[in-house]
Amino acid sequence: TGCSTIFDVYKETDITYSDETITLDEFNKIEHGMTYQQVCEIIGGEGTLSSSLDLGMGSEYVTEMYDWEGKGKFGGNASVTFQGGVVTAKAQFGLE
Repeated sequence: TGCSTIFDVYKETDITYSDETITLDEFNKIEHGMTYQQVCEIIGGEGTLSSSLDLGMGSEYVTEMYDWEGKGKFGGNASVTFQGGVVTAKAQFGLE
């Protein structure tokens, strides 16, 4: 990840972002049961946490969804859902 500074009229803000995007080949390597760290290693960067749900009943009941921008058609992307720290679902649109 890198760090960029954006200036506006009112203040200076630091924004951290990932330059990494996901390809269809990388998406296809993601398997159920993998950890977030394993997925990040395949893709080469961290995703953006888009939703998180903690039922308060232990870590196995924590569900998180991460998104990655895709390489391919405009708007290409992938989402990976983790429950209890491992992949339980994945979806993609327009990856090449």
